[in-house]
Amino acid sequence: MRKILFLSLLLLSSVARAERAGTVGAGVIIGDPFGPTLKYWTANQQAIDIGLGFDNDPVLYADYLWHNFQLIPSAAGVKIAPYIGVGPRFQFRRHDDDTFGFRVPLGVTFFLPQAPIELYAELVPVFQVSPNTDGNLDGGVGIRIYFAGPPGWKMP
Repeated sequence: MRKILFLSLLLLSSVARAERAGTVGAGVIIGDPFGPTLKYWTANQQAIDIGLGFDNDPVLYADYLWHNFQLIPSAAGVKIAPYIGVGPRFQFRRHDDDTFGFRVPLGVTFFLPQAPIELYAELVPVFQVSPNTDGNLDGGVGIRIYFAGPPGWKMP
């Protein structure tokens, strides 16, 4: 229970900081986990991705992501950025102990020209640390639609 409370406070403090610094996109990821996702930009190259997955057992995760928009040249106006991140992952199991671990997302994101839409794909190694140590692989493809940010903020 203390772990859940700690993660909740961590997520709330991160979200509050991000809303002042950037803009927000809402969407869905299809894969493992499958479910809604929110992305809060904290700087031009950094963001917080929060998601809730509905697989066999519910999953809650929050990743801090670093993007590199200079690594791959834009093609036909599409801005492409590989990214890497790290963050906690909770899985709430119905018939077993809840699990806690860390995610390391590795992905690529595509911003469409003239539209506030992001397409992305990611592979995510997961390192479970509680109640026992284990590892697995999450991953999926997704889409997000962005809303207006603060004055002066531009899409990456």
